[in-house]
Amino acid sequence: MDLLLRELYIATDQGQEFLDSELSGNEISIGSGQDQLIQLIGVDIEAAHAVLQGSAGNITVKCQRGNKVSINGNAVSSGSLNEGDILTLGGHTLSTIKAPHGFDLALELEPDRNVDASAYQRAYRTNLTDTWLSKRLPSWILITLVLVAGLLIPMLFMGEDSTAPVSTYLPTDALWTSGPLLPAHNVAMGDDCSACHVRPFERVQDKACLTCHTNISDHVVPHGGVSEQNSAVASVGRCASCHKEHNEPTYMVVDSDSLCTDCHSKPEELTGVNPHMQAVSGFSADEHPAFEVALLVPSQTERSSGNLFEWNTVEKALDQAVETSNLKFPHDLHLDVEKVRDTNDGSALGCGSCHTLASDREHFVPITMEQHCQDCHELTFDKSAPARQLPHGLPNEAIIAMEGHFMRVYSDPKKKQTNVVRRRLPGRSAEEFDCKGSAFDCAMQRTRDETLNQFSRRGCITCHRVVDLQSDDIYTRFQVHPVRLSHDFIPAARFDHRSHFTQKDADGDAACLTCHRALESVESAEIMIPDLDNCLSCHSDRNLADTVPLDCIACHAYHPLGQEPVSYLDRTL
Repeated sequence: MDLLLRELYIATDQGQEFLDSELSGNEISIGSGQDQLIQLIGVDIEAAHAVLQGSAGNITVKCQRGNKVSINGNAVSSGSLNEGDILTLGGHTLSTIKAPHGFDLALELEPDRNVDASAYQRAYRTNLTDTWLSKRLPSWILITLVLVAGLLIPMLFMGEDSTAPVSTYLPTDALWTSGPLLPAHNVAMGDDCSACHVRPFERVQDKACLTCHTNISDHVVPHGGVSEQNSAVASVGRCASCHKEHNEPTYMVVDSDSLCTDCHSKPEELTGVNPHMQAVSGFSADEHPAFEVALLVPSQTERSSGNLFEWNTVEKALDQAVETSNLKFPHDLHLDVEKVRDTNDGSALGCGSCHTLASDREHFVPITMEQHCQDCHELTFDKSAPARQLPHGLPNEAIIAMEGHFMRVYSDPKKKQTNVVRRRLPGRSAEEFDCKGSAFDCAMQRTRDETLNQFSRRGCITCHRVVDLQSDDIYTRFQVHPVRLSHDFIPAARFDHRSHFTQKDADGDAACLTCHRALESVESAEIMIPDLDNCLSCHSDRNLADTVPLDCIACHAYHPLGQEPVSYLDRTL
């Protein structure tokens, strides 16, 4: 087959110039390879793309397997060429023109002038298909080597004693490790992969995590039982879906807010969770709801012997919350230096005089009469015996203690009545007691009088709520309501008090008073927990000027604290 190739290679002001080439052969090859008779460079042109075959008047084009060309705008894998047809390949145009005498075919080539330089690099790079080598045989050899070295040989050492010597030249299952362990896990387990990967080639199950992490509770505490259809439980994935090992850096706690807001922004789509859950999509006035507090609320059952109290925890909006602790305590009075001073040095009382931060940096040591109040509030009842005090917290025991004391006072001939001058309010005379009856009658009368003083005038009634049942029996006449103080008003949140002891413009008591309005609190029923707007004055979930950025887990633990692990952690995922 003889072919005339006329290439349009330049355009000038005088017109077009052509370069004619004569090609001969049984077939004329077309492609980007160097061995092709018609070499065309382009992205979509293979090294051996197509061939021209035939003789004058019967010329056909055939593409190699998987390749195509365009004849007169139609993409085909083969076809015949006649005078006037246009063959297009990779932007290049081959027009069929009238063949001169002695030629079977004549083509006019208009090359693509926009061919990228990278196409030339690929065209002049030797490919495996350009050699006598086959792809199939090397591929099978490499696959076999990988399986033997990376799978079969390491499997031979699985379950073997880790202390047994292993040749350094043999591959082990260390090849399967994608990265280092968390340092704590590395210390606990070392090279014992089976501690977590209980079964070969099975992803780590939650039960394996709970073998060591025995005190971890699941995130969702379901209401009304657990079922497979519970979408709230189903939305909580495996432990390893969040805590990913063998990654660098070795950090397993996810702090992205999306971990929380993906579910909490649409609580209406969750079932089996707290029905009062509100939507949260961020930490701002528009994205985070106002705070709610958990209050201990008593329910009373009237009985002939007094009221029976049962305490339940209820959630209340902060602006509607009132604490019913049955304790009388005005903060404003105790912080007024003109009215109350420290008994040791006469200085003013401060927040730290009573409130001691616990070791968890979040809560405070519980307030007790013996540790915090008794230095100022003595439980004396007889001015002639100032060292004798009543037991606190047991009303009947207090009455019995007074009875025993006065029995001895009026019946023991060796006990001398010594009046000790005690301070009293100006204008108030000292109380006198004159009894002419028997020692027993005087002691009982004195006990009744002092009981009335303690439970209805001064003493116990100063700080406690006392009910007079109007009983003739002095031992059962008065009932002191039990005191229950809330230990944690917002149990679903965490707050590091120590880090807030020093602020940008306040420290000490001044730092406490920026959040707690103790100077204005006149009774213990007031909840002095700050609301959302107070926190937003210093914090945001974004990097803003003059604010400290917070993410969700800075205040909320993903795993509920202080709870026993729930049974549905053992579910199969």
